[in-house]
Amino acid sequence: MGGAFGLTLLLAVVTITSTADINGEWSPWSIMATECSKACGGGVNLKVRSCTNPAPEGTGQKCLKMDGITRADTEWRSFDCNVQSCWALEWSDWGNCSVICGRGKTARYAVCGNETCTGAQFKEEIEDCNTWNKTGCPDPCLKVTCPEYAVCKDESTEEDPFANCYCTMGYEMNADKTSCIRPPPTTPTARPIPTLPPEQKVVATVISKTASTLIIIMVSITLALFFILRVFTPDRIIQMNMEIALLCAHIMLMFPAEVTEIAALCRVVSIFVHFFFTACFMFMLLEALHMYSLVAFVVKKDGMFSRVQNTLIGWGVSAFVILCCMCFEFENYGGKYHCWLQMDTPLVYGQFVPVIIIIILTFTLIEAAGAADFKPLKGVDKGQLLSAKISQRTNLIIMPLVFSHWMIGMLSEYEQNLPLYGTFSILNGVTGVAVFLLHCSNNQQVRNKLKGCYQSMCKGSGGAK
Repeated sequence: MGGAFGLTLLLAVVTITSTADINGEWSPWSIMATECSKACGGGVNLKVRSCTNPAPEGTGQKCLKMDGITRADTEWRSFDCNVQSCWALEWSDWGNCSVICGRGKTARYAVCGNETCTGAQFKEEIEDCNTWNKTGCPDPCLKVTCPEYAVCKDESTEEDPFANCYCTMGYEMNADKTSCIRPPPTTPTARPIPTLPPEQKVVATVISKTASTLIIIMVSITLALFFILRVFTPDRIIQMNMEIALLCAHIMLMFPAEVTEIAALCRVVSIFVHFFFTACFMFMLLEALHMYSLVAFVVKKDGMFSRVQNTLIGWGVSAFVILCCMCFEFENYGGKYHCWLQMDTPLVYGQFVPVIIIIILTFTLIEAAGAADFKPLKGVDKGQLLSAKISQRTNLIIMPLVFSHWMIGMLSEYEQNLPLYGTFSILNGVTGVAVFLLHCSNNQQVRNKLKGCYQSMCKGSGGAK
């Protein structure tokens, strides 16, 4: 009895000792799973496994979950399911190309399959297509209408149809491909920019600047003399504006040659040169008109216009001429190597035509005043009448001189010609002296003052004897 009990106790101890060291292991994931979350297009379901392969016994550990931390008896995991596209097996065949014998579009369609699709229940795929066949398709020129004097030429490739119209009989297609036109005349070869040797260029610069300086000095002396004597008669106001215009024109010519490197500044200089010379001739026309009104006995004194009217007309008409030229030929003001007006552009007409018209009108007035026999008016200012008759002759000298030195100066710059620069310098000196002497001599108040000075000198000489 006692021996049997001891054996049983020994077996129990051996059994407990042998099972205490068994750790649990996971079984395979279950074949059965929860229902897939989507019928198509990619869903998920859950599977389970248990810690029974083997199960832990005794003091053995439970199975370790996939997070590497937690130990448990069971574990759930999500698996992808129904990953096939809901549309994959529902596409129609590709349709016909939208263009016959050319590039177009083709489409196919699909409807929702296994479940209610998100959004629309219908979708479309579009691809490019090309049905062009160079040998089987019609000539593309059949669909092209060419302008007059043009023919169509098939220039199709293996991939695409092309047809172009080409002008014949010497005609050329215009920019918008709508008509054939006669080609413009061939553009002449650009005039080469004339140059002077460096040493001659220095001489030419000195000559031209000296010439302008000389006329600036003489005109300034004339203006200062009349200002000191405070002579501001109507005829003097006209001459004063003419002198100011001539003075400003030559001040513009004093800008250094480097101005040509600044296009905008060179253009401004060119515009002002044009404006001031035009104004100079315009005031000589007004002087001739003033002279005519007195010599022809149209008015008794002071001319046809007031001081302000003469000033506004002279500067205003000149500004109008320049503005018209700027509207059509603004880009042609200035130049590549000088800032006078360009003589090889249409701007030359805007330069010469108004001045020539002014000169013709001026000489016409001078001739009309001298050729006719007018009946004198009573109460005519004889001093102003004498001044007008002198002005009639001085204008015949000053206007050709101003026109000549204007033309020679422009040609000397345009041609870069040293002899012309020398002629320009001489004419400037003669013009400056002529303006000083003739404007002083044909003014009544200046004549009176000079006469008084002369008589005083004569008396002083007589008293000394």
